[in-house]
Amino acid sequence: MFAIDCHDHIYIKRLAPKAVQSVGEFYEVEMACTGISDELIEIAGRSPVKRFVVNAVAPGPSSVKRLNDFMAKEKDAHPEFTALGTLHPGMEDVRSEIDRIISLGLKGIKLHPDSQGFDMDCREAMRIYEAAEGRLPVLMHCGDHRYDSSHPRRLVNILKAFPDLKVVAAHLGGWSIFEEAVQYMRELDCYMDISSTMPFIGEEKTLEYIRLYSADRLLFGSDYPMWSPEKEYETFMRLDLSEEEQRKILYKNASRVFDIDISDLEE
Repeated sequence: MFAIDCHDHIYIKRLAPKAVQSVGEFYEVEMACTGISDELIEIAGRSPVKRFVVNAVAPGPSSVKRLNDFMAKEKDAHPEFTALGTLHPGMEDVRSEIDRIISLGLKGIKLHPDSQGFDMDCREAMRIYEAAEGRLPVLMHCGDHRYDSSHPRRLVNILKAFPDLKVVAAHLGGWSIFEEAVQYMRELDCYMDISSTMPFIGEEKTLEYIRLYSADRLLFGSDYPMWSPEKEYETFMRLDLSEEEQRKILYKNASRVFDIDISDLEE
């Protein structure tokens, strides 16, 4: 059974080693992969993970356009990629950049409040959601026991203000605060991915959360280059799920959320 990996970070090749090292230090993990496109293409050639939703995160307003151009070029060069744009609440003309993101063929927006330095539900960020509502999905990093900026309770405020905003809350909506996140995420009308979940809480607990939240809401993701997509796939396939649950999580939901053509892959 093939898979779409909905959560992959890629970097400009010359900057990748430093970026990967920095992420590893930030999360105190040993990074599994290189963070460059060539490696993902190799993985697609030898594993059931055939599609990748790639993203980059702008550290500040000045890097937004450059990174969106980079993502567009990567998408154009690699048919295996569906690329997301990035934005930053500190930039002035959010709406025009969203227009440009769409014109570049990018299929969503990736935000990481902790690394970008803003509260998820701050006034400036709300401008992004208002402009994106009904137009682009948002892949949002959620949760970190060390910070409050990406706490899932802030997502409640966002979805209350923008009920038609399509959000994928990364890491089951609460990385490193998985249990605490349940009280917020269980009833929210949003999707979640399972990236950076299984390595931290194990297979049994991951299965419990899948049952709690429902396969209808969940997307497979590896958080590459932190983890290997093919190894994450192998771990996922050991979970006691039905074939239909597997299909929903591995590719059906991601295809719908990010508008990914999988007609050449469907069995």
